[in-house]
Amino acid sequence: MKKHIRSFASITAAVALLLVSVLPVAAHASVPDGSKVPSNSGAVIHVRLPHGCGDAAITAVEVQLPDGVVGAKPALIAGWTATTEMVPATYTLYGTEYTERVGTITWTGGPLPDGQFLDFGINATFQLEPGTYTLPVIQYCGDESVAWVEVPAAGQSHDDLERPAPEFVVVAAATGDGHGDGHSDGHTDAPAATATDPLVYAALFAAVAALAVSVYGLRGGAKSKR
Repeated sequence: MKKHIRSFASITAAVALLLVSVLPVAAHASVPDGSKVPSNSGAVIHVRLPHGCGDAAITAVEVQLPDGVVGAKPALIAGWTATTEMVPATYTLYGTEYTERVGTITWTGGPLPDGQFLDFGINATFQLEPGTYTLPVIQYCGDESVAWVEVPAAGQSHDDLERPAPEFVVVAAATGDGHGDGHSDGHTDAPAATATDPLVYAALFAAVAALAVSVYGLRGGAKSKR
């Protein structure tokens, strides 16, 4: 009986470790497909909101687009209404010169319960040099709000911040891929992988290994009773 209790405790601990290792990765607002956005090309990225404001459901989402992101269009999401706010900007797109661009996209509606997540899509042309850029986001939950707008200072990393602004990475477009004309065609040549800290994979592997050992021990103890 004691062996069974110890085995059960080991399994419980392994499952807890598994959850702890995975959940922090999804705790912040993020851009899950933003690790390979092609420079001077069109692409679709998504802002993912993993939870509400405490227990309160999300009723509005505001995304601020940095300079160089032009021709932006919000995704049509059932139950949500999208609006855009223009800001002054000078650029050329499709051979036409413009003097303003979409600076802010706001979705209102839902609500999005705290226990669920949703990806808010943005189709745009990224007239940006390769590098890492922030995408400030504010989520509103009725009278409450959470502002994902913090930017790392010198010597800090994204993980050091309590409410970091989501980041996306612009990379050089492949030569001859046809994307360099500035057309926002809504896709990239290869699916972008979500960046994850290697320590998460180590913790996940350790949790799975502990779970396997615990289950094996439990089965061994059961056989010895026969």
